Amino acid sequence: MIKRMLKILVVVNFMFVLCIQAQTPNTVLKHGYPTPPLILYNNQKTQQSISFLYINKIILLHFWSSSVSKSKPFIPRLLDIHERYSTAVYRNADGFEAFTIAVQSDKTAWNEDIVNMKMEGVTNLIAPRGYNDLTIRNFKITQLPLTLLISETGQVLMVNPTQLEIEDVLDGKKNSPVNTKDLKARLLFSEAPTDAVKNHKMVLKNKFGDTLSRTTSDNSGVFTFYGVKFLKDYIIKFDTAGSLQSATKAYLSTSSGAVFGTINKTELGFELPLTLNEINKMNASDKETMAQKNALTVNANVTFKAGTAQIDEGTVSELDKVVTMMSKNKEYILEVVAHTDSRGDDAANLELSKKRAAAVKTYLVSNGIVATKIRTVGKGETMLLNKCKNNVNCTEAEHLENNRVDLKFIKP
Repeated sequence: MIKRMLKILVVVNFMFVLCIQAQTPNTVLKHGYPTPPLILYNNQKTQQSISFLYINKIILLHFWSSSVSKSKPFIPRLLDIHERYSTAVYRNADGFEAFTIAVQSDKTAWNEDIVNMKMEGVTNLIAPRGYNDLTIRNFKITQLPLTLLISETGQVLMVNPTQLEIEDVLDGKKNSPVNTKDLKARLLFSEAPTDAVKNHKMVLKNKFGDTLSRTTSDNSGVFTFYGVKFLKDYIIKFDTAGSLQSATKAYLSTSSGAVFGTINKTELGFELPLTLNEINKMNASDKETMAQKNALTVNANVTFKAGTAQIDEGTVSELDKVVTMMSKNKEYILEVVAHTDSRGDDAANLELSKKRAAAVKTYLVSNGIVATKIRTVGKGETMLLNKCKNNVNCTEAEHLENNRVDLKFIKP
């Protein structure tokens, strides 16, 4: 009986695919077209039937093949997008997922590529009949690679988009604002703080080499990449012409002169990979001088004892930095915005966030900041940074990500 029911379900799915195929224009899929459903097997040998009209998720599909070399370079980008966006909360969608679909009959090569390219974190499907597979014909695919970004309503949003284009769409659909930073440092010929590389051009790239921002150092060697989306790593590429043309080495320092990076010239020119350590130092130098912006939002890195508004002693030093910044920039107003995770009652969490914001204000006022310069806001669990809403199982680390205090420095 069960086998018979399974056969009926497969037939129903098959007929549904044929019906959708008949309704889809006989051309390649374009923006605004409904996305056909698919029925394929994953690398766990389990059949997956997906109707994009009903799952209410933003979907990234990448069609590729082990034998088509040009279809592989996008896969590391897809994995990177999935890692950074799959746990985010979206306004009108239940989440984001990435799928790869191999158009090939060679399952051995497919499984080897999944392991070698570390693709286990996403859903990997295969169309074993190649271009003759029903799903591939339904998607009107005649060559590889093909990448599709699909909306939560099941319509094609983009065909063969770049990684940055995909991220722009996802950022626009997220429930929280994009976390941006100003990356600021000084470019030097030597470790001497006065040995500045003046008026020199440079480019900020992500780890895949995509250009994110461009800037030029000033007469004291200081440069700033404004409003950069916060990532775990970047690459700064410095122009090899001009001042650095005959140099073999250069240095980066904070605006106060502390050297934190050495740039050696290679066959690629002057490039410096930035890890979180260097990024944090560039952020720190920018937090100290805010005169170039009307507003700057930073995470206070302040934690509290569980379920209370009592500030952990180990994070008080972070608030001391805020005291220093406010003392140096007295024209600014500080907005303290506290958030909680979703554990517990919604109303209680809102009240707790208000108390935590007030506790931060109390500490700052007790250390000399004028009370009228600080306003507090409690958001409770209304602006979660990840999937951990009510009744969703999450790790302690994921919940802690939502317990945070944002500081917004506003220049009237």
